[in-house]
Amino acid sequence: MPEISKTADQALALLLNVAEQGPGTAAELAERLGMHRTVTHRLLATLEGRGFVRRHPRGYGLGMVLRHLADSVENDLLTIARPIMADLSTTTGETVTLHVREGTEIVVAHRVLGTRHLVKVDYQSGHRRPLTAGAAGRAILAHLDPSPVPVDDPARLAEIRRRGHDYSHDELRAGVSGMAAPVFSPAGVEAALSVVVPVSRDKDLTTWLPALTTAARKITTRLGTETYERSSAV
Repeated sequence: MPEISKTADQALALLLNVAEQGPGTAAELAERLGMHRTVTHRLLATLEGRGFVRRHPRGYGLGMVLRHLADSVENDLLTIARPIMADLSTTTGETVTLHVREGTEIVVAHRVLGTRHLVKVDYQSGHRRPLTAGAAGRAILAHLDPSPVPVDDPARLAEIRRRGHDYSHDELRAGVSGMAAPVFSPAGVEAALSVVVPVSRDKDLTTWLPALTTAARKITTRLGTETYERSSAV
């Protein structure tokens, strides 16, 4: 593995901490990260100068530069998936999420919050967890060869490949169930599409499975078609 820059890694860790745990003073951020206060002050001054963080009464929060960067990440996957996810959420009345892989983790790239029920599940965009945990992670992991992480249950992954989906119950968050199906591009597995529900509506997942797998296939088909059209136009 190439050697990483310790300073850059610390700056990124600081930004992620602010994003996940909220604003904080320099002293609070240093304590959260176990980082020397002088180093934290220096990093914050640099990030503030570049617009990545800004100071307000509660301390340092994320800056507007990050919003501009986020707007530029509207890639083919998100452009294609957004309306299909909205339709799936309307059909099911439940929260729909799209996860992508980043190294040995999966990250929520987009979510559509369910509106039919008072009690609902919400995973914010940017939420991350290990690739091995939960239905969405395994739906992706089952189609990675070689696997980027140790595999404890290869038989289960083979079953996920055969069925085309996976299920989780009370695994990532107490009281939450989910079902996920993989999304593919010409390069391989691209993402996982999920419907997540409170355990009180766990049985509804079986009802929504055809709608979920159909939506995942729609995204896959459009990713393949639009990739082909772009390559043909070059």
